[in-house]
Amino acid sequence: MTEERFVKDAQYKELRPANVYDVAANETWLEDMARQGYRLVGMTGWSGVFEKAEPCACRYRTQPLFKKEKRPPEEMAEAYRELGWEYAGTIPETFHVWCCQDPAVPELDTDPVVQGMGYRYLRRKMRKDLISSVLLLVVLAALCVFLPGMASTPLLDTVEQFAPGQLTVGTLAAILLVVLMTCQMRSMRRLLRFLDAGIPLERPRLYRRQKWLARALAAVLGLSLVLHFLGAVTAIDGGSLKEGWDAGDSYHDPGPGAVYVDLAALEGAAETEFWGCRTKVQELCPRMYRITQLSLEKGEKTSRQVLSSVETSYYRLLTEGLARQLAKELIQDRPGSMGTSAHEALVPVEGAALDGFWWLQKDDGTQYAVARLGRQVLLVEYEGQTDLRTAGDYLAGLLER
Repeated sequence: MTEERFVKDAQYKELRPANVYDVAANETWLEDMARQGYRLVGMTGWSGVFEKAEPCACRYRTQPLFKKEKRPPEEMAEAYRELGWEYAGTIPETFHVWCCQDPAVPELDTDPVVQGMGYRYLRRKMRKDLISSVLLLVVLAALCVFLPGMASTPLLDTVEQFAPGQLTVGTLAAILLVVLMTCQMRSMRRLLRFLDAGIPLERPRLYRRQKWLARALAAVLGLSLVLHFLGAVTAIDGGSLKEGWDAGDSYHDPGPGAVYVDLAALEGAAETEFWGCRTKVQELCPRMYRITQLSLEKGEKTSRQVLSSVETSYYRLLTEGLARQLAKELIQDRPGSMGTSAHEALVPVEGAALDGFWWLQKDDGTQYAVARLGRQVLLVEYEGQTDLRTAGDYLAGLLER
């Protein structure tokens, strides 16, 4: 039984081999389907449309389009029918597909050189596709090399903006597309070389790997669409789920294991309240927290004044090298993004039991501190009376737990 079937009445679709220019592989696949009792009745961009039929040994042959058309001219189909070949479908913008169940009927094209002459339109399309594929590969390579260097905070942007799975799926999709384009470029050159030299195509030809490539690419692209759709969803509280943060709750306490600066421990605050506790998991950063806490004056709950506040962003990176890079990006001069206000570059602070400790105080009194220990990074934005430069040991204790 074959794969990728979506039964609807008596018809279903099945993904064809990924490389449309491997003519012999696609023909072999269709012939194998016929031997299993599935007759081709049409083609879509990536799939064949089949009906259940009696198993038979038949031949399928593809011929290049002479021009951009959805099906061959009726007179051509009639002429081929008289020769014993029935029209079975058209692979969009590339090939017409013909079927013959009589083994005594001659081949459609017996001379490879003459057959090659029929590829005039498709040659132009193949060359355009080849140029487009090469240019796309160059662009993808350039983006991979130069784009991270153009962004001032590439790692921070990635861990903050990419939802769980998006980085992996996007990378896998890019790899599969590169593999497919490479296979198609090789098949284009091989097909044209064989036809120009008058060498008949080898049949049957293996196609199983191409089927796996087609399935993998369809699954990855489908998953990409699902993740993109989920990225457009907005949580009930107005927070976007696009970047992978949970919806959060303004008033519940952080869960067990959460790493955050507690105002009661930092400055001895008597009355505190959490004002946002959010978590996130991402491939490069398996654990992230963003927790905001307020210190309130004593009195009626609805009218108490905020005495101080702290927002803690915690990152546990996949490797220590990533943690070093993230800390480097967090301490630099920033115009303000990713939920962090604009500030100048932080300056190093010595003495704490940390791998790195940096601090800055703005003119309005807001303090920033970045602490790194191993593969953990802590970003603190604080409005209060305590000098964060003296809190290095406290921050180290948080990261050592």
